[in-house]
Amino acid sequence: MRLAAMVKKLIIGPNNGVSPKMNTTPARLPADMRQVGNGFFVAGQIAPQHVAALAEAGYTTIICNRPDNEGPGQPPADTIKAEADRHGIAFHYVPVVHAGITRENVDAMQKALSEAEGLVFAYCRSGARSTHLYAFSRP
Repeated sequence: MRLAAMVKKLIIGPNNGVSPKMNTTPARLPADMRQVGNGFFVAGQIAPQHVAALAEAGYTTIICNRPDNEGPGQPPADTIKAEADRHGIAFHYVPVVHAGITRENVDAMQKALSEAEGLVFAYCRSGARSTHLYAFSRP
């Protein structure tokens, strides 16, 4: 064994300083996430584990624009909200059905945006409804 490898093993340990019991899978931001406004980002459907990554990245608000039970395997908004609450992130449920964006949707989105303090993340199935609703909700 080379001297450098021996020193590393002595100082860091056999597992590069990582406990074998530790979860080493980092929380990841949604792969399709994109910025559509100043401090406003959208993506398609997220999973509860994405909330931890959003919190780590500094997001303070999550807005769900997808109605519950729209597709198979979709986590309910309440599940995402519970995870957001656990991480200290504000959560707003502003579902937009496929029939289109309503005045009530725009009003609710404007209210959510006015209460936001920091980075905002909104999601639906693909991010399109969130993007359009954001555009309609700007002053």
